[in-house]
Amino acid sequence: MELPNTHFEDFPIEFKEINPEDFPHFEVGEKIIISPNEQGYINEVLQEKITRNEKNTVIINAAVGQGKTYSIIDIAYKYFLDSEEYVIFIASPYVSLVEQYYKAIIAKGVPENDVFRYDELGGANLRDYKEQRIHIVTANCLLGNPGEDAFINSDIKRVYLRTLSDYCKRNRKKTIFIYDEVHDTIHNFKEKYIFNLWKWRDTILKNYIISATFNEASKPVIEYLAELTENKIQIIESERVRFPDKQSSLYLYYNSSHNYKSDDKDITELVGNLITRGKEVDILCYSKNLADDIIDNRITGIGAKLYRKYAEINRCTSGLISNQRPDREEPKNRYNPNMCNVGTNFKTGISIEKENHAFVIIMPPRGTKMPFQNLYGIFSSGINSIVQALARQRKKGEIHIILPRPDEFDYRTLPFETDVQKESFKVNYDLIKHYEPPKNKVEYYKLSQQNFILENFYEREFRNNVRSEIDYISNLVRENKIRLDFPEFKLFKLEDGEDYLTNKISFFGDDLSAYITYCSFTNQFINCKLASINYLTSLFFIENEIQNNLNYIFSKYFGETYLDTYTTIGNFTMFYETFRNTLFSDFNMRYRKVNGEKWILVRPYSNSDFETQLLEFCGMMYFGRNYSHQDYTRFRHIDIPYTRSQYFLDSISVAESIDLEECDYPDFNKNIIRAYKQLGIYRRKLIDNISTTTRGETYNYLPNKVFTDFILEEEQEEFNTFISTLIEIDPFLKNNIFDLKRNIEGKPIVSKIKSFYRTLVEDFFEITDLGYIPKVTINSRLQYVKPIESIIPLPNSQRVINVLVPARKDQNYLTNLKDFVEGALGEDYNDYEDKINSILDN
Repeated sequence: MELPNTHFEDFPIEFKEINPEDFPHFEVGEKIIISPNEQGYINEVLQEKITRNEKNTVIINAAVGQGKTYSIIDIAYKYFLDSEEYVIFIASPYVSLVEQYYKAIIAKGVPENDVFRYDELGGANLRDYKEQRIHIVTANCLLGNPGEDAFINSDIKRVYLRTLSDYCKRNRKKTIFIYDEVHDTIHNFKEKYIFNLWKWRDTILKNYIISATFNEASKPVIEYLAELTENKIQIIESERVRFPDKQSSLYLYYNSSHNYKSDDKDITELVGNLITRGKEVDILCYSKNLADDIIDNRITGIGAKLYRKYAEINRCTSGLISNQRPDREEPKNRYNPNMCNVGTNFKTGISIEKENHAFVIIMPPRGTKMPFQNLYGIFSSGINSIVQALARQRKKGEIHIILPRPDEFDYRTLPFETDVQKESFKVNYDLIKHYEPPKNKVEYYKLSQQNFILENFYEREFRNNVRSEIDYISNLVRENKIRLDFPEFKLFKLEDGEDYLTNKISFFGDDLSAYITYCSFTNQFINCKLASINYLTSLFFIENEIQNNLNYIFSKYFGETYLDTYTTIGNFTMFYETFRNTLFSDFNMRYRKVNGEKWILVRPYSNSDFETQLLEFCGMMYFGRNYSHQDYTRFRHIDIPYTRSQYFLDSISVAESIDLEECDYPDFNKNIIRAYKQLGIYRRKLIDNISTTTRGETYNYLPNKVFTDFILEEEQEEFNTFISTLIEIDPFLKNNIFDLKRNIEGKPIVSKIKSFYRTLVEDFFEITDLGYIPKVTINSRLQYVKPIESIIPLPNSQRVINVLVPARKDQNYLTNLKDFVEGALGEDYNDYEDKINSILDN
């Protein structure tokens, strides 16, 4: 199939713009638009637009891969050459980048004794840092953020900042501050920390604020910083231009696993293929747990594949607990360009420049999506983290993303102009979307709408909830009372805005897969281009081990919530059909005989062993201990045949319990129910015709050959219609999952009746083995007979496999649902009702 991005070759690349109107109370000149050169870099034209001795705050909004780091170093170097009156600070979001900037500034030509590094603080031989003109620090140091485990910045950091600011003031130095990747330093700009920046109020000349992925929270930060430069702002924005010769190939793998482990078959196969092709592999994981699991497992799975090629794997993980960031601890194990790296801490700040490289990114699986706050690990900050992660690949190579299936998209919200684009996007997205209809479909929003979304929530919900209380308190005289001011919108945006967008708006982070898919389909990523879509996970079934594997698959890809939902509020047909349809639509299933060498593709109704075991599995899962045919606790992992006899008896039992005059089933269901009611009548005929021997050994019997009045001549046309209908509308008979059709179809009516009779005797009775074939005189003729040990009884229609009735909600589903949600989950039913009704209605 043609890739969707072929229809979006010239589609505009959307990015977060910073505009003069964002700062109505500041002095902002006209935004300057610059274009990268033929190699894709901006430094030369950027330097031309900067007036280095003008007091203002310069915003540099440039794409990933356009040479921002080089430009930062060049800016600092030019100030260093200009005059000794300048003291330059480069503020990095991470300690790991301090060394990178240090090496780059030295390589540029600045003497080592003129550069001070943040990590020298606390060293045994601390230099007199007043003598250095370039200082490479972290943003949290500069703002006095002590982190989560302290109340105030360390003594040595406070002395460093105070001493240096006093020195600059006394000696009339001009200070320059360069904030790199400002989107990753937002958490430092809390109101209580901003006062530390005012230490430089008498010396500051210029702020440079640089990022490829600005966000709404960046704007209050810009205002804080611009206030120190006489409220003057300059905006420089680079065009987003694609350079096909520099773009890596992007491969998407939609993995349906509920959670990922180091032995995930699809990821293991991918990594194995990359190694076989001779690729140099690095793996960025969404969580520390997964990265550690891969590295620690040398025997099987992904780790085994890596260790066969690499003697050692570099563990790049920091303090993630339960896949979340409890604090901003800096990475201890950093990316090594000469090793295979597996970990979490290189989604930003490093450049991967290996030849023949394959960058594997494992996104959070569906099991990490929570009702209130998602457990997305290193991607918890939303869509900007994706852009930054992809940008680590600096040379043309391959990027492979493992991601869950996204929720359904509201195609009406897409910004496409042509029908071809709309149709191509829809056709391809429908192939990879998640099977379960969401409560709310994913909607496309422009990045420029983020401020409106936040302001709407702030005014209508957040502030409006206590509006009367705010008004009341504002009119009180509260002398000597603790300050009680409701946070203004800009502070809300700074402190909580990004969390709201990433956790509540699907397109901005709640559904990362939807965003990645949209951007891949529409060529939004600058450094890579979609090359392949892989959306069928492979599942492997071996004869006699199907139940065991179905249990594993159900736990891995579906989970207890799925089971509880359908068993609580849906009938068996709904559970069976939904599960079965998902298997065949979302997975590539293979089957092999015990002694076979070849894996055979399992298609719908093509493999009787798989189909009957699937019915058995669904029966045990849906009914649990109440299932009629098997002891759930003893046999749930064992392949015990589900026979034609059991299927016929189940279906007759269900059909006889239904009053067709009272139900509103579709015609298809009514017809198949009538057919099984008729089959029950034929069964009753056999039972009524059982005779008992009167001579010699006593036993019950039925004739081997069909008895005369089983189907009278005048009933043959009715029988012919019945049997033809049954084998054509029942999918298990039509597709020979249960053998009947091949002995009936195309045969003369007499042959049909004989074959049908033999089938019913075999399926409805236990036959006694006397060691010989007995004969009995019937109608004055000696005939062979079948000794009947017992009649196989009809099971309870409420505890058997029932695929005759349509998939519907259980009549008592509302009561059951409330009990389940409020009792088992301890949640408010109202939060779940719409979503579950949406699932069932679809």
